[in-house]
Amino acid sequence: MCLLFNRVVDMENPERHTVYLVVSLFVTFLSNKNSTPTDEKANAKKQSLVFRHFNTLLGYSSTEKCFTIPPARLRKAAVCNAFISGLPEILDMNLHTGNQLLPTVVQLLIHLPSPQKLASDQNVTNYSLALLTQHTRHLWLHSLILILYKYRFDQLPVSENIVRLIGIVVKTLQNQVHECSDSDQSQEIDTWDEIEEDDGGRAELIRPESLTVTTIKEATPAAEGMIHIGAVRVMQPTIVEPEGLAPEPIISRKRSTINQEVKRKKSAIEVVKKSCTLRCGHCNEAIEMFDEETVSLCLIALETFLHREPSMAAPILFKILYTVTRLIDTPMYPWHSTEMFVPANSRSVAKQMLRVSLHHLSTSAICLQLFDTKIPRPDAFWSVIALSLADFPELSPVHFIQILMEDLEESWPGSVRLIMKNLAFYIVEISTDMYNKQWENLLANMETFFKRYHTAISADNATPPTRAEIENVIVVMSHVLKVQAASTSKSPVALVEAFSKWLSESLHGAEVSLESLLGVCTACNRALIRERDKQCVTRAVVTELMQAIKFKAKLHEANYVTIANMVLQDAGEDIEVPLLDDQFNTAASEAIRPFLFEVLDFIADLHVIAKLKKETNSDALGGDLKVKLAEAIAVEMSRSNARDCRTVIRFIPWLMSPPSVTQAAPGAFADSVTNVRVLSWLLLGALHANHSCLPVPIECSQHMADYIHFVLAGFADQSKQSVVHMSALFHAFHLCQLWTVYCERAATYSSTTAFAHLVDFWARVTPAILQLLSHSKVVSLADMVNLHFLNTIQALQQVNSALLCQLYSMWAPILTAYHSQIPNQLRMKLDSCQNQPSLEAPLVTEWLKKVRYKISQVELQTSAASPYYTV
Repeated sequence: MCLLFNRVVDMENPERHTVYLVVSLFVTFLSNKNSTPTDEKANAKKQSLVFRHFNTLLGYSSTEKCFTIPPARLRKAAVCNAFISGLPEILDMNLHTGNQLLPTVVQLLIHLPSPQKLASDQNVTNYSLALLTQHTRHLWLHSLILILYKYRFDQLPVSENIVRLIGIVVKTLQNQVHECSDSDQSQEIDTWDEIEEDDGGRAELIRPESLTVTTIKEATPAAEGMIHIGAVRVMQPTIVEPEGLAPEPIISRKRSTINQEVKRKKSAIEVVKKSCTLRCGHCNEAIEMFDEETVSLCLIALETFLHREPSMAAPILFKILYTVTRLIDTPMYPWHSTEMFVPANSRSVAKQMLRVSLHHLSTSAICLQLFDTKIPRPDAFWSVIALSLADFPELSPVHFIQILMEDLEESWPGSVRLIMKNLAFYIVEISTDMYNKQWENLLANMETFFKRYHTAISADNATPPTRAEIENVIVVMSHVLKVQAASTSKSPVALVEAFSKWLSESLHGAEVSLESLLGVCTACNRALIRERDKQCVTRAVVTELMQAIKFKAKLHEANYVTIANMVLQDAGEDIEVPLLDDQFNTAASEAIRPFLFEVLDFIADLHVIAKLKKETNSDALGGDLKVKLAEAIAVEMSRSNARDCRTVIRFIPWLMSPPSVTQAAPGAFADSVTNVRVLSWLLLGALHANHSCLPVPIECSQHMADYIHFVLAGFADQSKQSVVHMSALFHAFHLCQLWTVYCERAATYSSTTAFAHLVDFWARVTPAILQLLSHSKVVSLADMVNLHFLNTIQALQQVNSALLCQLYSMWAPILTAYHSQIPNQLRMKLDSCQNQPSLEAPLVTEWLKKVRYKISQVELQTSAASPYYTV
């Protein structure tokens, strides 16, 4: 018998079938429970001798603890195939024998699917079951599952080999759903010269160009081109080798037997098949496809491994879970992407494996580990997790988040940035109309989470949240506020308050997008019931802006304008930020109403632009913020449909009582300059708003002219007393420009008397300009007045003012009041205004930007040259 077994190394041995039957009989004997000897000591030596001989037949060296036969030859060996066929039964029926064979069995399972060409080659660690036949794969996986289920494998050296076997299973599933990674490097493709035949029967290489493919025809079952799959016959092209490359002469080939001819042709087909492997065009990895049962058995093996020894699985746990999610996300058949349920399909097995594993490991902080892991393609990963848990009562998708919150309470990490990113991807996949009880329980946990989160970012030397982190948290909170339980329980109010404190603190260190703020404020406004609670988040954001403009807090540079835009968007104004959705309702315009007088003080303050520049290093921020807030006040002032001055009396009552030139109180000039600046900002805000925005009634045109008259009348005497007074002429003329454009727009859209009031306005202002020129004893002052006046003409021309032509005759004396002739430099500027009319439609918005920039820069320069106590 031993002599017969020793001849099995010869693959061409005609007695292979006999050997197969003998080994099968031996395997059947081992699988019998009664085969275990009762007198272990007496039979141990004999049994050890039998197993040593059998290991030799398998090609396993007991002294070197390795296989001496290459895997490719072992896969064809009769002994190996017979042993593998009965191995699951041995492991299942005879635990005593199974434990004795276990060290050899696990090494055989590792060696069998290996792609190494020689037994002495270095062990390959990253390969799949692709080289095994389908039947052998199933036996291999059944054997592994039985080992994982019935045997102890937590001790060396078996534990190391089990981990390697699990790696083979994972690689098999990964190749089923191949995905290129950044670490993949293009592998060198084997050339035809490097292809070798596994069985060693032929020495020379059969090249593809030397093979002739004949016409595909229906062959008899004995023909080499026929493959039977059930009752279906699959046609294969017959491949014929050219005569010139035949290893034997033509005469000797004719004398050969039919069996040798068939074997030779099959060998040629096998070489071509092995050389023509489908590979990924990017990373050159082999693209492999496995049957449903193989995939399902692989999943069962992984789940059994995770259940038995989670500590051993910990290093590759995420790799296993990610691969399983890829299987679920990548449909193998058309019905996988539909709601159709097919019993026992691999996708259903994968879903069951995933949720059972997560449920089993939920008490081992698996939730915190998963959410704190950097995941490639996180949207697909978390979508699959939510899908798998959707119909699993033991662990619902919402309860999965609750476990995460409980894990965070027990162990707060150094950073939750990655956790919030993954949570944002996951939570949007959960339905807000289901799991009401679980959502209600989660709200209390999230309240505790945000309190802890706020404490963490408020601590000294704490790292502030990044923009991405804030955006992710807002996504999470916005989704939570959409659930039905948020409007029926008391927990949401406390949760929203905790979130509002966190958001207020986060606005200091990082930028927040306008759409995110609008989304979370709208969600809060719609979710809660009481009016005070509805505006909780909005009120916190607006209050933080108010604290910032009073310099009691410091916001991120971009958040100043973002919050101001949120107020304007709620008021119905157009903003320059494009929004994908206009169905927002934040109530921000209501939240800012109690602070409007503080906003007016901010606009009137000469030094705020300089302070903001010092904090943010931005020249434009102060002017942009002032005009945004001025627009908010202008919109609020224009809400009243009545054509009276009640809103003016409420917000700017000093406009109705301009100072008298003859009875001016001390400090009246400085106050008037400040008021002129405030009016300029208000008009800038109104002109930035929609056409219906008229904060200052046109009937106040006379009071506007009286203020400008007072400033012009006192400029000659007061300009030398303070740097602030020196800028009075600039602000007065810019107010004239803005009031002209303001009235002309009102005449176009709403007012029928605006044009008449505007002519009356200039009829009052022009004499004041002439009076200033008549009192000018210095030529430079006259030139300054003329220069400002020409700039006004040029500005009105840029906006295509309809009044400009009518006023030229009135304004001519201004240019020659001090000089008998207009100076050359002024003449050139005047000629450019008169001789170069605009041929294009005027862009008022561009002109407004220039005016805004000029006024903010003058305020910035004036503040730098003036002490703070002068205002």
